[in-house]
Amino acid sequence: MRVPRFTLAFLAASAALAPQAASAQDRPPPALDRVDPGQPDRQERAEEPIERAAPPRPAAPVEVPVARVNAAPADTRILVGAIMFSGLEVLQPADFADIVAAHVGRELDRTALSDLAGRVAARARARGYVFASAVIDPQRVETGVLTVRVDEGRIDRIDVQGDASQAVEAALAPLADGRPATLAEVERRLLLAGDLPGIRVRASRFVRDGNQGVLQVRVDADRLSGRVVFENDGSRPIGPEQLRLDVDMAALAVAGDALAVTYVTTPFDFGELHYGRARYAVRVDSSGTELGLVGTISATDPGAYLRERDLEGRSWFAGVTLLQPLWRRRDASLWFESELGLRDLRQYRGGALARHDRILAMRVGLYGHVELVGGRLRANASLSRGLAGLNATRLGDPLASRDDAPADFTTLTLWADYIRDLGSDFSIRVAGRSQLSSEPLLLAEEVGLGGGAFLRGYNYNERSGDQGAMAMGELRWNWQQPLGGLVRRSQLYAFADGGRVTNLEGGRGSGSLASSGGGVRTFIGNGLGADFEIAVPLSGPRYDTGDADPRFNVRIAKTF
Repeated sequence: MRVPRFTLAFLAASAALAPQAASAQDRPPPALDRVDPGQPDRQERAEEPIERAAPPRPAAPVEVPVARVNAAPADTRILVGAIMFSGLEVLQPADFADIVAAHVGRELDRTALSDLAGRVAARARARGYVFASAVIDPQRVETGVLTVRVDEGRIDRIDVQGDASQAVEAALAPLADGRPATLAEVERRLLLAGDLPGIRVRASRFVRDGNQGVLQVRVDADRLSGRVVFENDGSRPIGPEQLRLDVDMAALAVAGDALAVTYVTTPFDFGELHYGRARYAVRVDSSGTELGLVGTISATDPGAYLRERDLEGRSWFAGVTLLQPLWRRRDASLWFESELGLRDLRQYRGGALARHDRILAMRVGLYGHVELVGGRLRANASLSRGLAGLNATRLGDPLASRDDAPADFTTLTLWADYIRDLGSDFSIRVAGRSQLSSEPLLLAEEVGLGGGAFLRGYNYNERSGDQGAMAMGELRWNWQQPLGGLVRRSQLYAFADGGRVTNLEGGRGSGSLASSGGGVRTFIGNGLGADFEIAVPLSGPRYDTGDADPRFNVRIAKTF
């Protein structure tokens, strides 16, 4: 019986990892690992491990009316012996006991009456009823009993202005449930509406229409958007220049649905990489539950120093996804995500099948963000379980990328990212990722070092293994309107990153890497941005080039 074995790896982002004596496991991965046709999928999971981890958008602020106090004649003076409340549904008279004690037994003039109503309204709002108001109506005060009418702020109607849709109305409709509205629920519902594909909540305010409370929400919709990205951080056999096109379409068939399509290729060596991805998702209820279908397909025909080896790769993936918001606020949010997917990877040498991995896996995870110590923390925890079904690759399969990797593996992946302003336009960013595994893993499930967000001085998958940890740190400075305003804004930064991966049993390719460097990110305007970076490998030469020369990374992106 195979005994699960978890080990722990850790490192500091700024520490240079000293070279170690090479063991069998520390030898570089074989050539087939470096031209994995599932590379784009693995890079996306490494850099942003949840489907919808876009930077959180704040809710539009709710404009709230001040407390309503009906005017009294200037010479009004009332001796108050007791105070009664009308209109209370959720709150209790005891919630205002201290306010009552401060006003009974006194003769109140118009100013004091206004203060009383204002304090009652403020207390109701402090209890979370954001639209509450208090009114002292004209009345005959007999035996010294004053009545204060409290409106706890019930929403009777929602008026969606602008690009309204059934999905937006469905997300907001639970607010008009006949009960007083709380700030937490109003904020949650506005954010859920803003999470809809292509929807942005611009403004919201609460008004009175006769005896009805009306929440007015102004919404804009952008049902088609896209982005083109050119970058040169690929490897020589697949690139290094790569071109990516993303197109997002909303409200295609029903309100609340979306289709996202991605295509990646190598523009100057067109046949080296073709990758396509499509994801269709639809919101199915007012709580934000989203169901999705996702599929990818890719083909590689490596060039450069691997061209003579006549290697080719083919990969596809199909899965179903579930996304459920568990907690949604501006300062903190939490989502649950699950996925059931089947991946098939084939690699050929000289036209003959040399490798075939087939992985059926169930994944569940939590993703969240929270305001923390003056900054914003984003974090993800994902648990994956391999399943022995649908002809999944089994232990000892001669065509598997690892002959010691079973189908029924378990991995735990942790990812975190923290950004904080330091003042004077300076900020810091630190991030880390780690993976633990119970068993040896097939190539597509391994954790890799190199390229992307971590180990920028090295190429993709320079080291890979069953388990590992990596971290990076950046010191950044925002430069407003440099070059005489030709560029709208820029960010200068310096970084250091490092990591180590290890293998269970007989795996190859583990080891430690570190790199450092710096660069500039620019936003020129009209959706155009350009990034330029120098990344220096600190743990020896890159496999791809055979040297440790600095690497010049370029990224140009245009949104439309």
